[in-house]
Amino acid sequence: MNIFEWLKTVKKHFIFEPGYFRLSGNPLVYFLRQGNIVAHFIDRVKFRVFPKFCITPRFPTHIDIESASNCQMKCPMCYTTYLEPGKKGIMKFDLYKRIIDQAIEGKSYSVKISWRGEPLLNNRILDMVKYAKESGVKEVAMLSNGELLTSELAEQLVDAGLDWISFSADGLGEVYEKIRAPAKFHETVDKVAHMKNYRDKRGLKKPLIRVQSILSAIKNDPDAFLEAWENIADRVNCIADEARDLELMEMNHDPGYLCPTPWARMTIAHDGKVHQCKVDYDRKKVMGDANEQSLYEIWHGESFSSLRNAFKQQTALKNYAACNLCTDNVLTEERSIKINGRELQVGKFKGILDVVEDGQVVSQSGRRPKAFVSSPSGDE
Repeated sequence: MNIFEWLKTVKKHFIFEPGYFRLSGNPLVYFLRQGNIVAHFIDRVKFRVFPKFCITPRFPTHIDIESASNCQMKCPMCYTTYLEPGKKGIMKFDLYKRIIDQAIEGKSYSVKISWRGEPLLNNRILDMVKYAKESGVKEVAMLSNGELLTSELAEQLVDAGLDWISFSADGLGEVYEKIRAPAKFHETVDKVAHMKNYRDKRGLKKPLIRVQSILSAIKNDPDAFLEAWENIADRVNCIADEARDLELMEMNHDPGYLCPTPWARMTIAHDGKVHQCKVDYDRKKVMGDANEQSLYEIWHGESFSSLRNAFKQQTALKNYAACNLCTDNVLTEERSIKINGRELQVGKFKGILDVVEDGQVVSQSGRRPKAFVSSPSGDE
């Protein structure tokens, strides 16, 4: 191997989140506005670099906490649309406090209080933000579809100290409203704009606001999407179309992929069950139970150790069902789109169907949930 081939290999090894593409927002400015500069930099090293060298920190640097697994939308590309009713629910506040208390003790840098469902369905969501911030969590975030956001709630989230929020807004107009029913595009824009205006009126830098769409929903006119959001959102992203935990044909997984998740983050469902990762929507593998075990015990337990070893030995695809349904380790095809006169290189996951083709939302009937497929490594 010559020096150029070696450098190419090293560069590939340090590519983060190949399915995410920034349409606007200076990354350095965005980083600085997040604050806690030194602590944040150290966290980024732990979050991004440690996994590349299989270094296990004492405690997960980030925890995904599912405040709600319910959702009022039925987006075609999301497994939550098909999730069995028995696996849906709202996290109890006592369990949430137990998790946050341990996150503080373990010095986790950040928590995201959302996962499969819509967090605004949890009527204690404001208390969740406040408790985490008052307890000392450096970064508290959430993902939302924004449909349940009211002017009052937007202001309360700002006042509560939320650090960042990402709104999923796939496409414009009719495309958006078909994917994200029952939301209306102009109403969502107005709601997010109100949050931004209130934040700015108070002279605050947070919450940072991100808006993102799946690539296929905007590829025909990315300029229009950017124009709708660039004066409202601090960052506008698009992501390669995904198919979370759905059975697809011709998924082309990279057998040598080293997933960073087992060395950096923990995902806790609304009922306290710790799932294998954020992609394990259907609970193919339970790593522990936060109701009965400490997070430290789970993090250093046999289940996480076995998962880490599986990636080091390149046997994860063989032994873990969720890995076979994950798009994070699917080889990509290159694409390019023109936005504001510049060409942006983006990617497409091989074997993943576009949700939108020729401006029309395509039926995803060819996809089906794998809810009843047993995991090679067992459910419990």
